[in-house]
Amino acid sequence: MIRIRWKKGLQFAAQDENGHEIVVDTAISTGGFGQGFSPMDLLLAALAGCMSMDIVAILGKKGARITEFTVDINGIRADNHPKRYEKITAKIACKGEYKHEDFVRSFELSRDKYCSVAATLRNNPVIEYVIDQRAGADRASDM
Repeated sequence: MIRIRWKKGLQFAAQDENGHEIVVDTAISTGGFGQGFSPMDLLLAALAGCMSMDIVAILGKKGARITEFTVDINGIRADNHPKRYEKITAKIACKGEYKHEDFVRSFELSRDKYCSVAATLRNNPVIEYVIDQRAGADRASDM
């Protein structure tokens, strides 16, 4: 399980069950602090971080006063290789002063329109792999 906790602006902290913590952030030019990895860096953290940023930003534009924001996200993996996620569940919680309908609408806008991570997972992207043909060639020629 990964938990995303809102820190400030559009910056969040992601923490795993062992207490390891990383920063989920965005560039200064888009309202972040540029102090952590982007939401596309880790699958579960990326999905939760991307949606969290959207929801907090949209709620902020609607005049919400957020005191706490968390996402608990968990993935159930297949037993056999490649052991992909078969189901991802995200529990989103927000505390503060806001209209419930604004919170729900902010979530829907993130899920359906703005979250690039959710859109990527939903649309089975083409993945291209490029293998450097020179990899290891220098070592072989030195022998």
